[in-house]
Amino acid sequence: MKPPGIERRRTPRVQLLDGHTLSLNASVPVRVLDISRSGVSIGSKTELAVGDRAELRAAVGTESLSVVIEVKHVSIDTTVRCGIPYRAGATFVSRSVEQQLLLERVLGAEEMT
Repeated sequence: MKPPGIERRRTPRVQLLDGHTLSLNASVPVRVLDISRSGVSIGSKTELAVGDRAELRAAVGTESLSVVIEVKHVSIDTTVRCGIPYRAGATFVSRSVEQQLLLERVLGAEEMT
């Protein structure tokens, strides 16, 4: 136990004014409810906010889909099936040609639009 009043840090700490934020890159498990050429509907235990952008990574058959999405609307499911109370609709912000082709195959489309 250190004696009171003795500073052991190499440099002193300084207190700052309030109003700071911390942004973390964290993974949030979601359930893909449905998917289209332009976006996706997801369910989550974590509340999302309109305007949030994230990378959605999902297994599609034996292939992996990784696309950037932007949340457009959020709702709360009052029936809370499977413990997933939040529903969000998101659009694809960017996707590569490969990602677009994978979506087209999954959706059963014969040509890209």
